[in-house]
Amino acid sequence: MANPWAGEVALVIDGQRHVLKLTLGALAELEAGLESDSLVDLVARFESGAFSSRDVLRLIVAGLRGGGWRGQAGDLVS
Repeated sequence: MANPWAGEVALVIDGQRHVLKLTLGALAELEAGLESDSLVDLVARFESGAFSSRDVLRLIVAGLRGGGWRGQAGDLVS
Protein backbone atom coordinates (compact mmCIF):
# COMPACT_ATOMS: atom_id res chain seq x y z
CA MET A 1 0.00 0.00 0.00
CA ALA A 2 1.30 3.46 -0.90
CA ASN A 3 1.99 5.79 2.01
CA PRO A 4 1.44 9.40 0.94
CA TRP A 5 3.06 10.61 4.18
CA ALA A 6 6.29 8.96 3.03
CA GLY A 7 6.04 10.43 -0.47
CA GLU A 8 4.72 7.26 -2.07
CA VAL A 9 2.08 7.01 -4.78
CA ALA A 10 0.44 3.99 -6.39
CA LEU A 11 0.31 3.36 -10.14
CA VAL A 12 -1.36 0.47 -11.95
CA ILE A 13 0.56 -0.73 -15.01
CA ASP A 14 -0.91 -3.59 -17.06
CA GLY A 15 -3.21 -4.46 -14.18
CA GLN A 16 -0.38 -4.69 -11.64
CA ARG A 17 -0.18 -2.18 -8.79
CA HIS A 18 3.21 -0.58 -8.12
CA VAL A 19 4.42 1.84 -5.47
CA LEU A 20 6.46 4.80 -6.74
CA LYS A 21 8.74 6.89 -4.57
CA LEU A 22 11.28 9.53 -5.60
CA THR A 23 14.17 8.70 -3.30
CA LEU A 24 17.46 10.62 -3.51
CA GLY A 25 18.93 7.82 -5.60
CA ALA A 26 15.92 7.81 -7.92
CA LEU A 27 16.14 11.59 -8.30
CA ALA A 28 19.85 11.38 -9.15
CA GLU A 29 19.12 8.67 -11.73
CA LEU A 30 16.31 10.80 -13.16
CA GLU A 31 18.51 13.87 -13.42
CA ALA A 32 21.25 11.90 -15.19
CA GLY A 33 18.81 10.19 -17.53
CA LEU A 34 17.17 13.45 -18.57
CA GLU A 35 20.52 15.13 -19.09
CA SER A 36 19.38 18.17 -17.09
CA ASP A 37 21.79 20.54 -15.45
CA SER A 38 19.82 20.32 -12.22
CA LEU A 39 16.54 19.13 -10.79
CA VAL A 40 15.39 22.76 -10.83
CA ASP A 41 15.78 22.74 -14.63
CA LEU A 42 13.84 19.50 -14.78
CA VAL A 43 10.99 20.92 -12.69
CA ALA A 44 10.94 24.05 -14.88
CA ARG A 45 10.49 21.86 -17.97
CA PHE A 46 7.49 20.16 -16.44
CA GLU A 47 5.98 23.39 -15.11
CA SER A 48 6.31 25.13 -18.48
CA GLY A 49 4.84 22.19 -20.39
CA ALA A 50 8.09 21.68 -22.32
CA PHE A 51 8.37 18.01 -21.38
CA SER A 52 8.17 15.04 -23.72
CA SER A 53 6.76 11.55 -23.38
CA ARG A 54 10.36 10.40 -22.86
CA ASP A 55 10.59 12.75 -19.86
CA VAL A 56 7.40 11.30 -18.38
CA LEU A 57 8.63 7.74 -18.93
CA ARG A 58 11.92 8.56 -17.17
CA LEU A 59 9.98 10.08 -14.25
CA ILE A 60 7.81 6.97 -13.93
CA VAL A 61 10.84 4.66 -14.12
CA ALA A 62 12.66 6.71 -11.44
CA GLY A 63 9.63 6.49 -9.15
CA LEU A 64 9.26 2.77 -9.75
CA ARG A 65 12.94 2.15 -9.03
CA GLY A 66 12.71 4.27 -5.87
CA GLY A 67 9.83 2.01 -4.85
CA GLY A 68 11.96 -1.10 -5.31
CA TRP A 69 11.23 -2.09 -8.93
CA ARG A 70 14.24 -3.60 -10.72
CA GLY A 71 13.15 -3.13 -14.35
CA GLN A 72 14.27 -0.79 -17.09
CA ALA A 73 12.38 1.75 -19.22
CA GLY A 74 12.28 -0.76 -22.08
CA ASP A 75 10.25 -3.12 -19.91
CA LEU A 76 7.38 -0.62 -19.95
CA VAL A 77 7.46 0.12 -23.67
CA SER A 78 6.08 -2.91 -25.39
